[in-house]
Amino acid sequence: MPHANTEKVIFTARHAAESHSSPTGGSVTDAVGYHGILDLTLWKTLTSPHTIIQAEMVRPSFYENSETIAALKKRAASSKGAGQTSDLIREATEGGIDLQNREFKWYVLPDLDDGASFELRISYPATSPADFEIMVWTLSEAQEHLPKHIRLLDHFSKNTMFARIKAVYTGISYLSTGDSATHSPETLPVPYNLVLERLYFMIPYQALKLAAVIIIVVIVGLGYLVPTIHSALLDVASGAGETILDGKKAQ
Repeated sequence: MPHANTEKVIFTARHAAESHSSPTGGSVTDAVGYHGILDLTLWKTLTSPHTIIQAEMVRPSFYENSETIAALKKRAASSKGAGQTSDLIREATEGGIDLQNREFKWYVLPDLDDGASFELRISYPATSPADFEIMVWTLSEAQEHLPKHIRLLDHFSKNTMFARIKAVYTGISYLSTGDSATHSPETLPVPYNLVLERLYFMIPYQALKLAAVIIIVVIVGLGYLVPTIHSALLDVASGAGETILDGKKAQ
C-alpha cells in the first residue's frame, strides 16, 4: 500500500539527568487512564543510525469538538441496554474511555549518541486522513506519562529515549450522517510506517549514503573512465589520420 502522507519530528538525543532518586511513576494513576501496551517487552525498538518499522496500526482518536464524538455520545445514549454494538459506541458508553486519546503506541530508542540529531518520520496512506502526534522524551520525561506501577528504570538504562505516537482522525464524520459504526472509515485503524534516521550535518543517513555513492561514481568516472575514453578517441583519431596520409601517398 502506497504511503503518500508524511509527518516528522527532528530532535536532539538527550539522556535523562542524573539523580540520586529514580523516577517512580507518572501522572497517570492507573491503567484505566493509560491507552497503550502495558507489557514493556512488547514495545518495539528503533536503533541508530537507521531503522524502519512497517505495517504498524493505531486506532484513531478524535478532536474534542469533533462531530464524531457528538454522534458517538448520541448513539451511546440511545444504545444503552441494547445488544451488540460497535467498539466505538461501547467506548463512548463507558465513562472511563477517553475518545480524544484512544490509543498510544510507544517505541524504545536505546543508546542514541548524546547531542546527535535524529529524524523520526511517519508515512501513512492518503486514504486514511489523520494528524499524527509524535512525542520524543527522555526516560524521566516519558515516566511522567505512564501509570505509576510502570517503572522504566526496571527495564531500561537512563540513556534510553522513548517515542509516543497518536493518530487523530481528520476526515469527514460519516457517523454524524447516520452511517454504520461498524463500517465507517473513522472506526478503522490507521496504518503507518515509522522510520528513525540519524542526521549528519542535517542530512538523513540514507540520503548521505546515496550521496557518497554518487560522489564515488563521479570520482571513478573522472579519474579512470574519462582518461581511458579520451585515450581511445586519440588512438582512433591517430589511426584515421595515418589512413588518410597513406591514401594520399598511394595517389
